[in-house]
Amino acid sequence: MKALRTAVFVLFAWFLVSAAPAAAAEVKIGYVNLQKALNECQAGIKAKNDLKVEAEGLEGELNKKQEELKKMKEELDSKSKVWNKETRDAKEKDFRTRTADFQKKFMDYGEELNKKKQSSEATIIKELRDVVEDIARKKGMTFVFEKSVGGLLYAPKDVDLTDEVIKAYDARKKK
Repeated sequence: MKALRTAVFVLFAWFLVSAAPAAAAEVKIGYVNLQKALNECQAGIKAKNDLKVEAEGLEGELNKKQEELKKMKEELDSKSKVWNKETRDAKEKDFRTRTADFQKKFMDYGEELNKKKQSSEATIIKELRDVVEDIARKKGMTFVFEKSVGGLLYAPKDVDLTDEVIKAYDARKKK
């Protein structure tokens, strides 16, 4: 669906350009791969590394809890026959409760990391779009398309603004 909208937009833009009078200003078209810019700009690299460090910390915490559950399960399997019914039932209930807590934490951590990833990426993409707009204005570009979403199948390399956008974005963030 997105590709269809992009194709319709490109055709519409082409129609407008081709219908323009001969005396009109030159049409300049460029494109940017925002996914590449996100992955290669310093803020994108830092955000990815920060998320990786946080994920490793959470993974360590989950691994510790998982080991505790494994030991509880081994204890249940080995000693359940010698325990009386009340002790066995209490231990099994405690194990089920801890297992459910572990599963909830696992899901919560995954959602938390995903939200942080989406939030940081959205912020960086918005800032990258601002840089694209600034560069397009300075260069007098008529249109700048996004390549990474799959709507742009071909364009000459000389109208690719991606590397310029990355450099300008990194320079802007250093200020």
